[in-house]
Amino acid sequence: MWNTRKHRRRVALPAAILITALAVTGCAAGSDSTPEGTSTDAVAKDLSIAAVSAPNSLDPAQIVDGQQMFVWSSILDTLLRKDPESGELLPGAAEKWEYNEDGTQLTLTLREGMTFSSGDPVDAAAVAATLLRSKATPGAVQSRLAAVADVVAQDDKTVVISFSAFDPQFLDNLAQGPGAIGDPATMDEERTATDPVGSGPFTLDVDKTVPGSSYVLVKRDDYWDADNVPFTTLTVKVLQDPTASLNALQAGELNAATVQSQVVSQLDANKFTITVNDAVAVGYLNILDRAGEKFPALGDVKVRQAINMAIDREGVLKGIFSGVGIATTQLVSPFGDVYDEKLNDAYPYDPERGKELVEEAGYAGETFQIPSTFLSTTIEPVLTQAFADIGLTLEWETVPPQQAQAAARSGDYGLYYQILGFNSDSADLATTIGAAGFGNPTGYTDATLDGYFSEINNTVDFAEAIPAYKALNEYVVDQALVAPIAYIGATWATSDGITYVGKANTLSTIRQFDVTE
Repeated sequence: MWNTRKHRRRVALPAAILITALAVTGCAAGSDSTPEGTSTDAVAKDLSIAAVSAPNSLDPAQIVDGQQMFVWSSILDTLLRKDPESGELLPGAAEKWEYNEDGTQLTLTLREGMTFSSGDPVDAAAVAATLLRSKATPGAVQSRLAAVADVVAQDDKTVVISFSAFDPQFLDNLAQGPGAIGDPATMDEERTATDPVGSGPFTLDVDKTVPGSSYVLVKRDDYWDADNVPFTTLTVKVLQDPTASLNALQAGELNAATVQSQVVSQLDANKFTITVNDAVAVGYLNILDRAGEKFPALGDVKVRQAINMAIDREGVLKGIFSGVGIATTQLVSPFGDVYDEKLNDAYPYDPERGKELVEEAGYAGETFQIPSTFLSTTIEPVLTQAFADIGLTLEWETVPPQQAQAAARSGDYGLYYQILGFNSDSADLATTIGAAGFGNPTGYTDATLDGYFSEINNTVDFAEAIPAYKALNEYVVDQALVAPIAYIGATWATSDGITYVGKANTLSTIRQFDVTE
């Protein structure tokens, strides 16, 4: 079974001292002993899971989070991890980390004995090379390393990262794409995009893998934490159709998959365990062109507010998400410190008032092209009708899954339907609202946003920054910079001695699964 010992992350960093952002309750920092009551002798099993998206790339500079992580995080270790139950940060390749007083320098201490699948050592030089390459390479990871000024290998085990300014979401990012470690000896080779030399617990079985469809991975016996990896092989099948996932479960081709709540009764209760999470992501209509540079209507707050009023959130929740989730007008997690339930009353379903606002703004009859992706397919009729109800038109343009992220950042579209898995309040807001955020391709900002982000970025103590986060969240809702629709829940079905242990606010890695004893 996974070593699930809790390492608490200290987000409030007291002044005047160096703070180790790793604190372990009841024992010394950096210890990796198996916790009392955790068994390591459960029988290892094969894990076969369904994912809704295939990796766009396995190159550390290009990888994308979401369910693509099932594949790439099994090949590429990350510097930090997240506890599958609490979402708290845990040691990964880095066993300890420490900020200086003002958060402008972070020191990582790496584990002993780590190797890439090639046998080369995973050392500080490899980590520094990966981070610097990802920072210099245009792609999904680059913007999340914008605050990094330099990365230095102080010795074989010590990495020192310097920042131009404190980055409040950096630690959380190290448990995701920015924290992935590549092999400097092979990282610039063509194979890196499809079959990288990694430091993670698995290697890709190229002969059995069908890119874009099915990925087969084999456990590394020489992995530093192999004793705590409970799966001998991992198969990730890319299935966007929930019916196909259900059929694969029933046929024994999968032993873990999300299922629609209305079909749970079709599964044999003696063979499957059902686990429901109320909120693991937020589905929202992202307004990409908030300044109205290409689509002037979207630069008008009245139009953006009208769009929010046009969406029947409760209807979407019941009709599309089978009632598993929570209707919302906010991006941040309902389990976090920034969430404000009162803000969910900001935009009641009122298409008549929405139409009036569009007419007042002078944009009645405007047409918007929007990418049609595998994520948007089910909600497209609802959004099309919602726009029609307020005097606007949506035209959906089909985009292949591999090009979905590129389309969102191309500048060709003013709108994009997105599902954002929860990370942390700071990271989720920065990703979509921050001027350098991946979900803000135009770099939109204004004086008010700059003020809030400046306060946040100059406050190392997270507790002291919460009022600024709350004010930022309220401003985003008031200005209708996005159109959140619902917190999306997940219903997992598992079989064959597999158990789902993830809760809300976790990442899509195989650490969400364990074996039964």
